[in-house]
Amino acid sequence: MLDLLQLTGKQRQFIDLLQRQQTVASLRSLCAQAGFDFNFINGFLLSGALNGYVQWQEHTQQTWALTAKGEDLAGVLPGFPLADRLLQGQRDRALLQAELGPAFSLNYGALRREQAVDLLDGDGEGTVAVLKSSVLGAYQQRQGVFEAIAAGQVLGASASSSLEWLQQQGYIVSRVETDYSLTVLPALQTLDLGDVVTTLTSELILSGQWRQADLKPYDIHAEVPNVAYGRPTILTQCIQRIRDIFLNMGFDEMSGYMVESAFWNFDALFTPQDHPAREVQDTFYLANPQTLPLPDDPALVQRVKQVHEANYGGQWTEDEASRAILRAHTTTSTARRLHQLQGKDGKYFSIDRVFRNETVDRTHLAEFHQIEGVVVGELLSVRTLMGYLTYFYERLGFKDLKFKPTYNPYTEPSLEVFAYHPLSDRYIEVGNSGLFRQEMLEPLGCGEKATVAWGLGLERIAMLLYGVEKLSDLIGPDIRF
Repeated sequence: MLDLLQLTGKQRQFIDLLQRQQTVASLRSLCAQAGFDFNFINGFLLSGALNGYVQWQEHTQQTWALTAKGEDLAGVLPGFPLADRLLQGQRDRALLQAELGPAFSLNYGALRREQAVDLLDGDGEGTVAVLKSSVLGAYQQRQGVFEAIAAGQVLGASASSSLEWLQQQGYIVSRVETDYSLTVLPALQTLDLGDVVTTLTSELILSGQWRQADLKPYDIHAEVPNVAYGRPTILTQCIQRIRDIFLNMGFDEMSGYMVESAFWNFDALFTPQDHPAREVQDTFYLANPQTLPLPDDPALVQRVKQVHEANYGGQWTEDEASRAILRAHTTTSTARRLHQLQGKDGKYFSIDRVFRNETVDRTHLAEFHQIEGVVVGELLSVRTLMGYLTYFYERLGFKDLKFKPTYNPYTEPSLEVFAYHPLSDRYIEVGNSGLFRQEMLEPLGCGEKATVAWGLGLERIAMLLYGVEKLSDLIGPDIRF
């Protein structure tokens, strides 16, 4: 039975609305029409308070919504404007470039990735050749489905292939909504709610009407929530902020192991076994365990051995590659992921802790976080790399960047990234980047692909974001900061 005195004002209003119904096809629609919060009414219904007054049946429905990446498209899929014109019979390259303007390259690139078009030159005139008209038709269907999702329309079964493609591109996300159909029983239709005062006002007190009013009881012994006071640390906030940027850029997150073998930390990254970075002055080696197993793929180990001995000379040993260390960088995760991909395209990032035997000073720590990023694809270049990094730092608010050529064993060309630090009035190195060398990619099974990658220092970015003078301030005991 309902305890009428315990009902809130909203609950009484909802019951009053139900008393005027016999059946409700959709509780969500009813709440939307009457201005009720569905989650609140859903909790009221499932609490059991209306048992014996209404019967309900649960329904689930899959819906689709645009992601932030999809909303940035402003309603038009890359590739559709060009596909639409090509299907209408337009082929003249100059005319298409004039109509589409700067967007021509973006549209052509989208269609070219699916090998649907090509550029042909002849007799002084350039044309856009159609190689796969079916792909162009698919773009028309995808655009229609994309517009329908943006408008909140219900989709049919014929949209399945377009939905799968849009989801793979990161333009839409699937959601499952729960709804209820209700049948109002006679016990509720004849229920007399009466008038209950839920708020004791000064007028009721001064007039004395509170003596005749039915007041909602207030339980002074009811348990109150235990509120834990606190807030995320600056580094936690910074990690979440950076994670959101990469996810909105279409990257997938990867993770790895803090304890790694030298094989994944150095050898798979084409770092010679006599490189200074492998000395105890720079790397933390473990006493227990002293070694870790090499990968289960003997062919991978053999390919790494061959490429080392062919380029560096000497004898490559499994004993050195098996040594257990605290990872010196998160590029170990990238090496593992490249081996898993075996030449497939992808964009990945990670934000994980790394360890180096550094002398701790104002801008150095022995334990810190590294932001790893890697893009595997075709036609990637230094311009691609600088474009990704410039866009990333602009989203963080940094526009004063410098790139400086450098040397890395596993990237060529390589670039160091510097950002201006106002407190010290100088540029601070915030990361390293480059294109992975073929000597590293081929043993991992990605020799046919171009790959750009970077490793950025989270703590140094936090120094710039929050005006910190010393890295140790970010992890020190002063909670006021």
